[in-house]
Amino acid sequence: MDGTIGSKGLVKKTELVRIMTDALISLGFNGIATDLENQSGVNLLDPTIKHFLDLAERKEWHNCITLLQEEGLQVRDEKVARFLLLEQTFLDFLKDDNLDDALNTLQEEMTPLGVKRRRLEKLPSKFVFPDSGEERFIEVMRKLQKVFPPAAIVPEGRLVRLLEESLYHQMRDCDYHNAPDTDMSLCFDHCCWKSKIPSKAVQTLVGHTDEVWFLKFSNNGKYLASSSKDNTAIIWEINAEGGAFSMKHKLEGHEKPVVEVSWSPDDQQVITCGESEVIKRWDVGSGQCVQTCGRDDVGSISCGWLHDGSGIIGAMADRRIYLWNLDGTEIEHEQGQRGQKISDVAMTSDGKWIVSVGREQNEISLFDRVTRGETVIQVEGMVTSFSLSRDDKYLLVNLITQEIHVWMIDGRREPRRVYKFSGHKRSRFVIRSCFGGYDENFIASGSEDSQVYIWHTDFERGPCCVLPGHGGAVNCVSWNPTDIHMLASASDDRTIRIWGLDLE
Repeated sequence: MDGTIGSKGLVKKTELVRIMTDALISLGFNGIATDLENQSGVNLLDPTIKHFLDLAERKEWHNCITLLQEEGLQVRDEKVARFLLLEQTFLDFLKDDNLDDALNTLQEEMTPLGVKRRRLEKLPSKFVFPDSGEERFIEVMRKLQKVFPPAAIVPEGRLVRLLEESLYHQMRDCDYHNAPDTDMSLCFDHCCWKSKIPSKAVQTLVGHTDEVWFLKFSNNGKYLASSSKDNTAIIWEINAEGGAFSMKHKLEGHEKPVVEVSWSPDDQQVITCGESEVIKRWDVGSGQCVQTCGRDDVGSISCGWLHDGSGIIGAMADRRIYLWNLDGTEIEHEQGQRGQKISDVAMTSDGKWIVSVGREQNEISLFDRVTRGETVIQVEGMVTSFSLSRDDKYLLVNLITQEIHVWMIDGRREPRRVYKFSGHKRSRFVIRSCFGGYDENFIASGSEDSQVYIWHTDFERGPCCVLPGHGGAVNCVSWNPTDIHMLASASDDRTIRIWGLDLE
């Protein structure tokens, strides 16, 4: 059974057979695994190693030590292996209240080995606080398997791990990967074509009478909200049968352009932000305005929901962030007045962080509502807008420099920039981008050249798709959170385009 298999000569036949044997055993086909060993003449384990592990399973530590010495087993470090076995002997003596033999094992046999000194220093405490027997046994068996060279013992589940890694690398190397993991197969090499990206305009929504500045899909993906320079917002509803959108409600009541729309966590309500005006809360079912928030002496800039839908957050023109309950009462907020005008604000889904950006300085603020501390991210240019990933670990930042940066803000370490994208056009207007696609592996952005740009987050070399069709600057995009093959874009041409798969 010597030699290799495969066109590149990299796979050793004996290793393949052993890995296959391990896989058969893990699947419950022990009889077939035994037949494979017999017919191939290749054992999963060397007989001596198998005998050693069998002795360990029966907790015959002294016999293990004898076998280790007499049979000359190949281990990574014989002293470390003996230390592990003697440690179990020591602990078993303690368990049986045989303190003299335990102490003798510790002083006369373990200490002279000169290894694991930190562990050795902790062992005397076991006289008072012994280990749990079952947990200790499982851990020592794991450690004993590791004392042998990697080729001596096949790691459990090795074949499955190799196959998963192969599929994972195929998936990560796919420029257009936008499919669920269930679409991956061992039977053929994986490749997504451009047809997996929403690149065909399947519907054009007309309802606004001026530039469309903002849009956002609902959390359940069944609705789309848009806002416009025409002082209105529109809630669009998707037809469950045909998949087409139609106007559900036109929200009228603002006296100035509506710059933003935000969905409540349960999708039962939306709030709209008038430009330097007020924030209004609307019932999605009836289309009626149920609350107006703001201050008489200052206008609104941006808005969002508290993480649990119990209130509203607003960035105001006086460079402050305000929070309101749904009954209109103001919630105390300890973040003071900013030294710059705020252009965008949001709260993370766990309610811990308030994220805001300043219009005049190159910084992003992360305010911790628990500790009342603030983390400030300095960026390479003025920030025009941002959006959060669904898991709140990433922050997508649009810059005046015609770049889009992705920052990791998972809270476990200092924020850091992980990606940078470019290619779209931006010189005068606020252009918004979003995460989307399968596992939010894509970024989509509007652009002043009337096109939509799409990048894969693993490839910073340039956009993988550019979608023409609008007749004016594309101000905002939104990827449907429940349909990875649906994207929407809002434009100065007064229309909204719904993009789907081009299957032709």
